[in-house]
Amino acid sequence: MSATSYQTLNKGELTQLLDIAREAIRGHFSSGLPKSPEYSLYGRKLLAPAACFVTLEVNGQLQGCLGSTAAHSPLVLEVHNKARASAYQDRRFMPLTEEQLSQLTIEISVLSTPEIIDIDSEQALVDFLAQNKLGLILADNHQQALFLPQVWKKLKSPTNFIKQLKLKAGWSADYWSKTMTVKTFDVTSIKGKYY
Repeated sequence: MSATSYQTLNKGELTQLLDIAREAIRGHFSSGLPKSPEYSLYGRKLLAPAACFVTLEVNGQLQGCLGSTAAHSPLVLEVHNKARASAYQDRRFMPLTEEQLSQLTIEISVLSTPEIIDIDSEQALVDFLAQNKLGLILADNHQQALFLPQVWKKLKSPTNFIKQLKLKAGWSADYWSKTMTVKTFDVTSIKGKYY
């Protein structure tokens, strides 16, 4: 996805994506097979390939969050698929139930293309993040972990942000490697209630 389409998604287009996520989740509880989005209803920006994450919360507690950092499919299809996956396939949580829908909020994050930044130490990364509250991907030795920029609301310190991301990847809190790859990205996002 180009930086142009990432930056020009407007409120109406983001609202359409939120509606797609709601329908994807709703389809699980209705009879018959879930329907994919009808492409003819959407403009070219929503039909362009784009990467996204869909985050679900019930009563303010994380209930599911899955996505991709690379654009593989039209954005409308990515949102549809990631909403269903977040609701029913995130292994960290029990599948979403119908009783939870009244307390459900959905957040869709459309990612910019992650960019590798040249960081030679953890302290350099701390210094960079102190000035740039971006999404972060750390990768090394076939392991990686990602935090969306929204995680800054809960983990305000760059040191703690990095530490928690390393733990998420399965490394120790003090792990650092000369071969660590650091990527940053931003998102355009929208959050709304299921009902």
